[in-house]
Amino acid sequence: MKKSRMLTTDPLLLATGITLLGFVFGIVLYRGDYCMVAMLRDFFLIRDTTLLRSFVFYFLSASVLFYFGGLTGLLPFVPPPTFAPASLATMAGGLLFGIGMVLAGGCVVGTLYKMAGGNLVNWIGFIGILAGSLLYAEVHPLIQRFSAQTTVTHTITVAQDNPLVQSLLLLAIIAACLLAIRRWSRQGSLHVISHARGYIQPWKVAVILGLLNFFYYILAGAPMGITTAYAKLAAYLEQIFLPGHVAGLAYFQENSISFQFEKILVSGGAGPRMDYISHTELSLMAGIFSGALAAALHYKEFKIYRVPPRRQAVAALTGGILLAMGARIASGCNVKFFLGGLPLLAWQSIIFTAAVIAGAWIGTQILTRYVIR
Repeated sequence: MKKSRMLTTDPLLLATGITLLGFVFGIVLYRGDYCMVAMLRDFFLIRDTTLLRSFVFYFLSASVLFYFGGLTGLLPFVPPPTFAPASLATMAGGLLFGIGMVLAGGCVVGTLYKMAGGNLVNWIGFIGILAGSLLYAEVHPLIQRFSAQTTVTHTITVAQDNPLVQSLLLLAIIAACLLAIRRWSRQGSLHVISHARGYIQPWKVAVILGLLNFFYYILAGAPMGITTAYAKLAAYLEQIFLPGHVAGLAYFQENSISFQFEKILVSGGAGPRMDYISHTELSLMAGIFSGALAAALHYKEFKIYRVPPRRQAVAALTGGILLAMGARIASGCNVKFFLGGLPLLAWQSIIFTAAVIAGAWIGTQILTRYVIR
């Protein structure tokens, strides 16, 4: 691992910096209505590729920033310590996550910014994510054994297998991205017509997210992640009523991340305690929600919508549970693997993404046949 001195180990400084990044993240997501669930769902439903095209901009910006950040030593760790070799658990978790996010109507960040606008469906999905996180804690040892016994790669990134292949593959993908962008620009298909005040075009949102994730990586030592923060929040809530049970669960006692930086041991997990996850993921969650809420209030768009129909409410709750279970089984979500791992060509991300696409297709079939019929 290449190390630099850019990682911020001061808890207050780290939490403050991540919260500010999250605040901007929340504003941008809200003003662009940038939903990664819609990115896949809308393609399967109506063959709309608007958000998929924007992801090309994200991949282009993030991969270039991550690559040169690693070369120049700006990034503390390459690959980051939050990633591991892929296993069948990565695939199974991705499949569940894909189904769940479609039914829930939002992923782990989409749920936050839509909640901030007053959407009750996403509040129900949020409750489902917390419930799913608690449910996972009950079966964590079984999943850990399954993951350890079904490892399918021995390395974390393509670069660790062959640096030359990684560089050539990235160059080929970047060239394809640039050619696609040039074509879309000539066709005038990058601009989305919207009459909402302060609307941010999807491709601009994608580029901004690439920059935000790069700065997050510099501060925290790894790209963005957020689902362990959901589990931590759920643990805090469960501890109020069942402190003994929480104390007896291995998942809440273990550290999901632990790494040495210079002479400092940095660690954190889902347990109800202040640690690295509190200063990074939990701060990011708070920042996204508060940023989106500030934008909704500023533009006078905050509105508590009516209680959703029973089928939709059940779908949102179920989807949240599946989404959380999938993220914990795979040890990450779309934020970690789509936004963080794909630009690094991490094996976990490649396998997780393929499984999420399949899961999103299944989720869309369930949605159209049993929820919105």
